[in-house]
Amino acid sequence: MKPGLKKTFSVVLIILTIISFVLPFGMLKVEASAKDDPYTQLAKGTTVYNGKDYKGQYNPLFYYLNYEDLRQAFGTDAEKLIEHYVIFGIKEKRVANRLIGDSIDYVVPTGKEDVVIVQKTTHDNGGMTYAQEIQARSIAKQIADNINARAAAIDAEKQAEADAKNKGKDNSKKSSGKSKQKEVEKVKDIEKVAYACGVVKAYCDIGTYTTEGQIYRTAYGVFIGREYSCAGSTRALGLILDYMGITWYHKNINQWADQWCQVIVDGQEGFADPLISCAGYGKHPNEGGDAKKSYSYASVRKKFDVYTPIIR
Repeated sequence: MKPGLKKTFSVVLIILTIISFVLPFGMLKVEASAKDDPYTQLAKGTTVYNGKDYKGQYNPLFYYLNYEDLRQAFGTDAEKLIEHYVIFGIKEKRVANRLIGDSIDYVVPTGKEDVVIVQKTTHDNGGMTYAQEIQARSIAKQIADNINARAAAIDAEKQAEADAKNKGKDNSKKSSGKSKQKEVEKVKDIEKVAYACGVVKAYCDIGTYTTEGQIYRTAYGVFIGREYSCAGSTRALGLILDYMGITWYHKNINQWADQWCQVIVDGQEGFADPLISCAGYGKHPNEGGDAKKSYSYASVRKKFDVYTPIIR
């Protein structure tokens, strides 16, 4: 399996890992609910096969994550996974009681009723020199900081407006405990990512598209060298996403094919493509996703309207 995403493991998986190793297995007897999402169901999946409990050596979530062939064959079917482990996995010496190496991937909802594996990868820089990377990262950080700051300001403004509306209302409801303030909807990660896509596209628009030379594949080429490609624009956006705290994976890296960022936003799978200035939940349109449901830069530009450090 290819090495994958850069920063942290999914919060759900971190919690499950800590619990699984710190607490005795006997304390983890929880039943899967029909209301649970697929990966939570898997984490609670059965460890029993033909009346024998393998809980001391088998964790269905870990078994699922460790082996891509099992994910392809059985999905999140806990019954099939335990059956495979007992009949074949033990003989094949497959590991099922811990996560192994770089097989620690991200399991996230697709926005429908299933889950997707987002690979954990170490992103390459496309061949930038040390000096070039410092310059590219400086610009990417400024862009990310400005977007995050504007999003925080918008959230604060909305909260202040909501507080003002609630002011002066009947205090008796509050004292009785029956009053419940409606939570203010915050700026979505996908909106921030869509804006970042547009910023990268603006840099590309003042440059030249090429697949020749030394910098077209790099963020330096996009931000400073005025040369870009889908590879370079993806890496430029990726640097911004790093500083925004958005988990991403470089799709089709080092291939002669369209490239973009596969992202984890608002708790689910998404995509971000700077060359078409949009981001969305689910799959990229090239993979069958619905482009009409994406967020374009144009749709979020007025909301953010932040300073962009373009070097002329």
